[in-house]
Amino acid sequence: MSNGRGSKRKHNKSAKNATASASTQTAPVTIRRASTAPTEEAAAPSSALHAQAKASASAPAPKSCSPAFATPEQARARFALERIQALRDEWQEKLKEQKEFNSYASAMPFMIRANGLGQTAAFYRRKGTDHVYFRLYALLGAWLSQPQRPFEGKPDLLEAITQCDQETYLVAQIEALLFLDWVKKLASAFLAREEDQTATTAATEAQP
Repeated sequence: MSNGRGSKRKHNKSAKNATASASTQTAPVTIRRASTAPTEEAAAPSSALHAQAKASASAPAPKSCSPAFATPEQARARFALERIQALRDEWQEKLKEQKEFNSYASAMPFMIRANGLGQTAAFYRRKGTDHVYFRLYALLGAWLSQPQRPFEGKPDLLEAITQCDQETYLVAQIEALLFLDWVKKLASAFLAREEDQTATTAATEAQP
């Protein structure tokens, strides 16, 4: 009887060891299958990213050249260019006015640095509305009264200067110099200049 019980115990022990060994061998297979199966949580972000990329590809490109995306320098250049081109069209047969505008546009920044914005504005304003000086006065006033500019909503330059505080005045003076730099460059590019006449005369005289 004891031998039978002993053999039975050995048989049970061997069976347990065999079961444990079998489970150990099959466990990695189960883990590998579980790791390769995609889950809903993993698939969801991928689908969302795909949809987002598709929407971005089909969306229209932003209008980088529109006023909403313009830098301050671009805004100054655009405003000056529009006004200079309008003067060119108006003065097609008036080369004298074009040359004067070029000359006065070059002189105005130097006057502002030497005498200040207020005195320069008064000098350009006193010439009268029919004079080329006034065109520069009005152009500068129009720019400084634009939205987000120092004299916003006040197109009369002298009136705005006499009603502002010192800080606003200094900001306006700096902005005036930055804007007039574009006016000077574009006027030189689009309007007649004194040196143009000099060059034409020299070329004519040089002909045999």
